Amino acid sequence: MASINPFFSPNSGEKPWVDQISKTLNTQLAVTNIPPVSIFEIPKNLKAEKLEAYVPQRIGLGPNHHFQPELYQKMEQNKLTAVKRVLQPRHIHDCQHVIVEKVKEIIPVVCACYDMYLEADADTLAWLFAIDGMFLLDQLDAYSDHNFAIEAKDLIMLENQIPLFVLEEIQKALIGENAQENYLVSKFNFFCKSHSPFILSNEKSDINQVNHLLDYMYHSIVNNEVSNTRKVNFTDNGSDGSDPSEKDANLELLEAVIKLASMIPGAQPFLKIIEIIKQKFLEGTKKKETVKEIEVPSVSELHEISRVKFRLSPGNEGIRNISFINEKERFCYLPLITLNASSEVILRNLVAYENLMAKNSFTPGFGLELTEYVDFMCGIIDAVKDVRLLRAEKIIEGDLGDEEIVKMFNGISRCHGKMNVESELWKTVDQLNKVYESSPRVWVKRLAENQLRASAKIITFLISISSVLILIREVYMKAYGLNPPHMMLVHFIQTKLSQFFH
Repeated sequence: MASINPFFSPNSGEKPWVDQISKTLNTQLAVTNIPPVSIFEIPKNLKAEKLEAYVPQRIGLGPNHHFQPELYQKMEQNKLTAVKRVLQPRHIHDCQHVIVEKVKEIIPVVCACYDMYLEADADTLAWLFAIDGMFLLDQLDAYSDHNFAIEAKDLIMLENQIPLFVLEEIQKALIGENAQENYLVSKFNFFCKSHSPFILSNEKSDINQVNHLLDYMYHSIVNNEVSNTRKVNFTDNGSDGSDPSEKDANLELLEAVIKLASMIPGAQPFLKIIEIIKQKFLEGTKKKETVKEIEVPSVSELHEISRVKFRLSPGNEGIRNISFINEKERFCYLPLITLNASSEVILRNLVAYENLMAKNSFTPGFGLELTEYVDFMCGIIDAVKDVRLLRAEKIIEGDLGDEEIVKMFNGISRCHGKMNVESELWKTVDQLNKVYESSPRVWVKRLAENQLRASAKIITFLISISSVLILIREVYMKAYGLNPPHMMLVHFIQTKLSQFFH
């Protein structure tokens, strides 16, 4: 069934585009405190990894997903029932006058929170945000007051967020201007404490700085101490900072040999030999260009080879408190992470939010701290034994199985940005790598690998030169009417090359 979402059509139908866009702009210009863009469409490459982690499966909130056919059919009546639960105890019988009209007044500001233009008329948007806002309030009330089960994964998704000031406006309309300022913060805090994979900061959040539920969870995780604003550099997907126009010298030599051979009559059989070599080089180059997570040995490698002991960070320390102590004994201190069925969705959306805010927003305070932590965990967890070592030290807790945890961290791709200021985590990674590389066992292995790579380059060079000499010999013998059995030679070399590279 096709989507019936009316908000992203280039033609709204009722009003000419010029009238509508000018009215929206003039209204937004009249507002002094426009909130930052904080609700983004998830990039396609992330959705391609795991669509269900970013697209709600049951509850669609806001203009992105309210009118998705499957979600609309499942939940619209449930939303109306929730709205009744919110309105009836307060004896509100005219929802449009009491709630919708109040929400309509802030629609131009609401639209500024999205990274796409919402073209629907103000009345439609006001009803949508009023219904979804009251539904979200009902869900948070039911969870915090009665411990009812809710769809936590859907509520925390980035594309499903409702701006906090919409909920504030509804709350004021329901209770009056004397509504408690900390009411929504307490609801957000209860939800986030129950579902956050990390221990939250005890620092009280400024309600005026909170964008939405996901934003509250994000800042509660990273703000366990005051930190400097960190500038972020983003690189293109898959880039390692090198010039893509630069080629391996051996590859250039092979291409030159192929070009020369193609110009010599009767040299086609030898092209197959050289193509084998070139193909192996290209495969090796592609492997080098594949984006990897932070380069760090696994927990088990560090423990078994470098005698690094992993310990839980003392107190309620968070992701900013990762550290490594290299004295008589080696200790790496990591914060507690609790992993359950909803944790992957929450982690993925937190990381996506951090990256998009750091890349697209002018709001200060967004580095890549959480992203770096997730990259680090992707690096140190390769197998079940890594998870078990961390579980034994109470660093990992929760109901998610060991194999599921390995699959989760191995399935999350890394970010392509890095802080300019070196974080404590990067310092820890550097120290762990130095300790690991200095181990005799690893040092000998690296030496052998380097020698093998050097030998392979020499062999490739010699084969390339030999191929040219063979080609010259073939041309010379043909010029004098000789017919050497070169096909047997070609077949022999091809066979030996295939055996060598495999």
